[in-house]
Amino acid sequence: MKKFFLEGYGCSLNVGETQQISSFLKNKGFVRVNDFKKADFIIINTCSVKMVTEQRMISRINLFLNSKKNNAKIIVTGCLAKTNNNYLKKISSDLIVLDTKLESLSKVFNLKTTSFSPKIIGEKSYDHISIIPISVGCVGNCAYCATKIARGNLKSYSISDINYSFKNALKNSKEIWITSQDLGCYGFDTGHYLPELIKTLLKNKGEYRIRLGMMNPRHFKKIRDDLIPLFKDDRLYKFLHLPVQSGSNTILKKMNRGSVVKDFVDAVKFSRKLVPDIRISTDIIVGFPGETEKDFEKSINLIKKTRPNMLNISRFGKRKGTVAESLPNQLSESEKKDRSRRLASISQEIFLKDNLNMLGFKGVALVSQKAKSNGFVARTNNYSSVLVDNKFGSFVNLEIINVFPNFFEGKILKK
Repeated sequence: MKKFFLEGYGCSLNVGETQQISSFLKNKGFVRVNDFKKADFIIINTCSVKMVTEQRMISRINLFLNSKKNNAKIIVTGCLAKTNNNYLKKISSDLIVLDTKLESLSKVFNLKTTSFSPKIIGEKSYDHISIIPISVGCVGNCAYCATKIARGNLKSYSISDINYSFKNALKNSKEIWITSQDLGCYGFDTGHYLPELIKTLLKNKGEYRIRLGMMNPRHFKKIRDDLIPLFKDDRLYKFLHLPVQSGSNTILKKMNRGSVVKDFVDAVKFSRKLVPDIRISTDIIVGFPGETEKDFEKSINLIKKTRPNMLNISRFGKRKGTVAESLPNQLSESEKKDRSRRLASISQEIFLKDNLNMLGFKGVALVSQKAKSNGFVARTNNYSSVLVDNKFGSFVNLEIINVFPNFFEGKILKK
């Protein structure tokens, strides 16, 4: 029996597809091993979003090349394999460099050509969480994004196939992540849309939680009237990830985001009006080519004005093949680091002040993940992260007893 070692990087979509690769091969008689030195095939499912991730993956590939057992084959798949194919091939002629498609991997193993699909029930990476990709690709062309080059145009999976995967997930999971490159445009290619899918999933009975992934603010405004009322159901986490990327319309235009700052501001106002306790996460890219100090200050002011509950700050980095790679007025690394630190400091102050309102909160939460250090992470109905000491995999009643900028500390209450 052939043995394979598999690891994946990047977003939850990539994690979900890595899980599907594992299930696909195991169903064909292959055996997964945790030590790459014992594997006949070493598979790395790559990400192309950030340079730091790319460097880590290159380091891993070199480790595999230097330490693998004789005759073991190294297969590189995923986004970086697609966007930087020639560079990876130059590392070693021993590498098998593919793309983002399961069809390509099928051919390497001389198996029947198979595509990624919700019908492939992925091998779980987390004890109580399942990840279901509902589409690949997107309808945008952001100037900085290498993922579009790798993934191409939107391809949505059918509601029936997703619901099939969802029903299977409920057999051994209590939290299900619905993910894609951009959730907001789901179904734009098939005549369906996200609220229709979520309504179907919520028809499944049981005690569980659904977490929605990222959606572009410009797509959110097209579906918000039908989506936001669904948050009345406690089985849908009251959580939205709406990446704005900049507080400057000048920079958003250069990014080719297809949206303006007002789209994000309106999305926050609309959502909080109907669901006051909803948690909103957003993203900011600092140091995009041509970003002036005035542009950056607009991003700071936007965060102060909208007060999101979570913020992911990324320093702009050139990605091969993107429009932004060759734009003029590239900023220095030191300037990007300075802006990142300033925005992080301001956002942390906002988070801590706003989180104080949760001190003493009592409510239901699902203990769904292991903490990075000791204990476990419980998620309240609005996806607040609460550190607790036990009850892994259970719904609990808890009280928040301590507050930090990015998480809470809680104690489990007796029923």
